[in-house]
Amino acid sequence: MKLVRLFVVMLVLLYFSPSAWCAGLSAADVKGFIGSMQELKPYFDQYADETGDDGDGASTAQVVSDWAKSLKDQQEVEGVLKKHGFDFERWVAVSQQVTQAYMAFKFGKDGQNVVGQMQESITEIENNKDIPAESKAQMLEQMKQSMAEMENTLKAPQEDQDTIKPFVADLDKIFDWQE
Repeated sequence: MKLVRLFVVMLVLLYFSPSAWCAGLSAADVKGFIGSMQELKPYFDQYADETGDDGDGASTAQVVSDWAKSLKDQQEVEGVLKKHGFDFERWVAVSQQVTQAYMAFKFGKDGQNVVGQMQESITEIENNKDIPAESKAQMLEQMKQSMAEMENTLKAPQEDQDTIKPFVADLDKIFDWQE
């Protein structure tokens, strides 16, 4: 649940960034992201707990949106970001890049191959004669939409994925990743 929350955090933060993409990620960017998230993650977890976030995608997205808006006005957060070499806009952009590269690494064709797994599920649904045609069409449409969204999410540049690889163990801790 916390993993989903944190991914949503990073993706929603992209929305608040006027300059969404930086050039390419550097090792210093990733180190700064890790350091800042180690300090900021407790803020988000506390905020989510205080608002009674139940982990549902829709409520988490709202909680994240509210949290991200509140961050920009907090001087303490500004100090944390500055300590790690960021202003707010740059941190949002780097955070999005790191998150997308991490997701591509973990869920892409060289990781868990989520898109391949989704394609297998689509094939199983298509071949299942026990599912009524109307339900099958609805399920297939939902799966194809989810697959398209995942494919888009996993389109991180290979250079960014290569940059985060030495930091995967630290990023696993940030994202509460458990194999």
